[in-house]
Amino acid sequence: MYEGSIIWFVTEGETDQEFYKKLINYIRELHHNKPFKVQKIDFFCARGIGNFSKKILRAFYGQIVRNYPNYKKIVFLCYDTDVFEYTAKPPIDRKKIIEALKEMGADQVHQIKAKRTIEDFFMIDQEGIQKFLRLSNKYKISSGLTGLKKIVKMHKDAQKTYFKGEKSEGLIDILDMELIMSKVGDKFLTLCKELGYDCNVIKKIIRP
Repeated sequence: MYEGSIIWFVTEGETDQEFYKKLINYIRELHHNKPFKVQKIDFFCARGIGNFSKKILRAFYGQIVRNYPNYKKIVFLCYDTDVFEYTAKPPIDRKKIIEALKEMGADQVHQIKAKRTIEDFFMIDQEGIQKFLRLSNKYKISSGLTGLKKIVKMHKDAQKTYFKGEKSEGLIDILDMELIMSKVGDKFLTLCKELGYDCNVIKKIIRP
């Protein structure tokens, strides 16, 4: 019998972590701030996809297994898909990591995959990012670029620098989560369910 349950998020970088924290708060707001089903939500920043294999298991044991032995342990692995789509030899074996986490005590392991990069999620709200960077309403950017290349160029044009994975002060705060949810909300339905909410609320936001 479990004493409680915990969700453990693994992200590649600090920016990703900020985004998922805001996403969780947004999902809770959609449900009138009803308490989560889980007792605790914790985060771990791997600082790059290449560190997933090296750091995750050690962190999972130290952060979660040792401190919450009698809790149901739900893991979300959040990562970009670009390194798996455009290389013959991906930096990690996702299947082995999932198996190892379960052997160590994870009851469930879910994946949230950002198509190409998480910046593609951010760029759904391009207008908000333009306002944040104080770029003109007439500002245009090539539609052929990835979300990461777009956001890097926008920062450069605004005489700023965007460092992938590092905390970007204020950027995540301005993102329109309803707009983002309307385009990629299907990726967060499992998270919504594990938080203990009615996922139909999100499904109503999603637009074709």
